[in-house]
Amino acid sequence: MFSIFSSQPVAAQTNAPGVWSSSINLQNVTPSTATVVVTFYDASGNVVTTYTPEALAGGEALSIFVPAITTSPALPSGQYSVVVSSDVQILASVNTASTSSTSAPWTAFAYDGFDSSQAGSTLYFPGNYNNYFNFFSELVIQNTDPSTTANLKATFRNQSGGVIASDVSLGSVAPNASRTIAMSSVAGLPSGNSAVFSAVVTSDETVNLVGVANIWRTAPTNGTASYSGFTSGSSTLYPPALYNSYYGFRSALTVQNVSTSQNAIGTITYGNGTTVNFNLQPGAAQEYFQPNNTSLPSGNTNGVFAAKVQTTQGSVVGLVSLSSATGGPFASYNVPSAASASVNIPNLLSDYYGYFSAVTVQNAGSTACNITLTYADNSTRTINNVPAGGTANFIHLDNAGDNLPFRT
Repeated sequence: MFSIFSSQPVAAQTNAPGVWSSSINLQNVTPSTATVVVTFYDASGNVVTTYTPEALAGGEALSIFVPAITTSPALPSGQYSVVVSSDVQILASVNTASTSSTSAPWTAFAYDGFDSSQAGSTLYFPGNYNNYFNFFSELVIQNTDPSTTANLKATFRNQSGGVIASDVSLGSVAPNASRTIAMSSVAGLPSGNSAVFSAVVTSDETVNLVGVANIWRTAPTNGTASYSGFTSGSSTLYPPALYNSYYGFRSALTVQNVSTSQNAIGTITYGNGTTVNFNLQPGAAQEYFQPNNTSLPSGNTNGVFAAKVQTTQGSVVGLVSLSSATGGPFASYNVPSAASASVNIPNLLSDYYGYFSAVTVQNAGSTACNITLTYADNSTRTINNVPAGGTANFIHLDNAGDNLPFRT
């Protein structure tokens, strides 16, 4: 049995401003038909209800808008953790949007679900914020153990590697349930424009956990984003999409050392050859804001680029957050640590109720290549001759060459 864990708000008020509703997006990545069961748990770990969608044929995708499903017993408004079980391998992602806004720009965030092999007894979160240039964040931790309660604790470090707060109790989490911890509620954490820090979350029972960090801002406009907690690191990272004044977007790459005993020593190499060296203490993270590096390209033509993070000692994880100084869209993503010849995307939006997706693919090889997207209707879109280390950016807007027929 293949299980995916997810913690999400369903028409609920969370620490981020808004009234939230979620969709669970599934993709069957096998040729066989998938039988799927979605189980919803409350904060005490009790089963609230289950939902069995239609069988999912091989290669097909399904989006489940949670407030619209019919279950017995019914699913009340609230925040739940979810376990998605399938008899074949599937992928899952969660989109959550604020339903309290009646016009664009809407506020939304998304994250990938975790399969059972991605849970771990220690979670690493590179970027956490407490009124950091108007950014705030929270951790949502799910206990994947079916029978043992997890008592959570965390250690927070500043960008110099100094411990801000050690072995801080974050409370207990019942089996299959989740717990939300706002950084503003954690005693001992700073607030203001220096309040950016890394976190390492563990359980004293060493049960397996999964988690997401939700980030939001309240000025100049509301915006939300999410990324997933890491259970392990790598000596190589591939940030495929970094921004420097690209149609107003700017990005920050945050690198965290996941070692408990040695410094992580390495180099960030950007697409134009610019390098930045780092030496991170155990558990520490450092944020690299691309507009602060005058050696990087910028503007609407060259201001989107990739990088490679390589260590000569230690293992690291990475986070990229991007936003516009004037407000509007805001996003975060986990930096991949491995390259492959193909990837699956369970959910892609093309002017769907005002939302669209940009798919950015990095050529991690040593020679130029052609990169092709194949959509659910078997139509394709190709960008040719992407140079080694370069990116292909597929933007799903009418004015950017999008040929998808799927629109609201």
